[in-house]
Amino acid sequence: TRTALYGKGLRWLAVWSEGGDERKKSFATKDAAKAHLTWVEHNQRSGTYVNQDRGRVYVKELLPDWVNAQAHLAPSTMAATESDVHATIAPYWGNRILADITRADVQAWVTGMGKAARTVDTIYGRFRSFLNWCVEEGRLVTSPAKGVNLPAGNKREHIYLTIPEVRALADAIDAHYRDLVWFLATTGLRFGEAAELRTKDVDLRRKRIRVARAVTDVKGRMVVGPPKNGESRDVPLTGFMLDRIQPHLTTRDALVFPTPRGKWMRSNNFKSRTYDKAVEAAGLPLDLWVHDLRHTAASLSIHAGASVKSVQRMLGHASAKITLDVYAGLFDQELSDVAARMDSLISDSGILNLPRTSLRAV
Repeated sequence: TRTALYGKGLRWLAVWSEGGDERKKSFATKDAAKAHLTWVEHNQRSGTYVNQDRGRVYVKELLPDWVNAQAHLAPSTMAATESDVHATIAPYWGNRILADITRADVQAWVTGMGKAARTVDTIYGRFRSFLNWCVEEGRLVTSPAKGVNLPAGNKREHIYLTIPEVRALADAIDAHYRDLVWFLATTGLRFGEAAELRTKDVDLRRKRIRVARAVTDVKGRMVVGPPKNGESRDVPLTGFMLDRIQPHLTTRDALVFPTPRGKWMRSNNFKSRTYDKAVEAAGLPLDLWVHDLRHTAASLSIHAGASVKSVQRMLGHASAKITLDVYAGLFDQELSDVAARMDSLISDSGILNLPRTSLRAV
């Protein structure tokens, strides 16, 4: 329809019905108005229509509802999410109108965040999840986070210790944590899983550890939740470790590896105050992470003949594919070992001593 402004400005008015209410939008040309009505009709029929007015809201008004909707997250992940929203996402995006955010805006934010690549990836992932939720809530047609380029981080190579190197590290560390070093290097538990391990989780008869919880230090607050992939698992204990762990078992709910004051170990404190000094004293690479003891456990298991599935179960990976992706190089070596063992079987059978025969064409 023509408006009273015909001949100047936005002179064409598109009018349509939405949920029984009349909606209007002005356009400079008749073709543009018709195109909009066609778009509305198509999306209303397909069920993908989004009222653009629902996106005219400040991001800060929606963030609390999104956080409350993350009930599926582990307590530690929820605490980290709340922290990132409060410290980074809300200050930058809170006073922005949701519908006005463009992909270029998100790209500029990611590019200028000035944090480590992995940190940027994590915070961006949370904001992307928020925008996807806005799409699901009918406030956006598509997410402006699509197609955003993230900074490339330098992938760090795993460090695998040998048994003598584990012994050197254990001997160099504070005596209170000596058995912890051996435990991490032979079971592959994550530090937070070992920090929350309790006497009730150790089955001496079966030589098993039940990993059912983990503790995380989130901005100074210790948060207990399920293991990383949300599932409990059983981990075998070597006879060597079985003897070393028994003196640490006291009352049913007591921590197996507490601090000297009987509290939860905090990963950052343990690394800076104790672990790094022991690494240097043992003459090991100064960039050796505590997490490298988990990698060491995987390496030792694989070289001891463990299958991909066994290593997956021990480490608590969600799938064998993850185990192969992380430790592909170690299993490549095992393929060579398979060939060597097969050669040994053939040699032992005496087949190599048999005379060769020629094949005749039939």
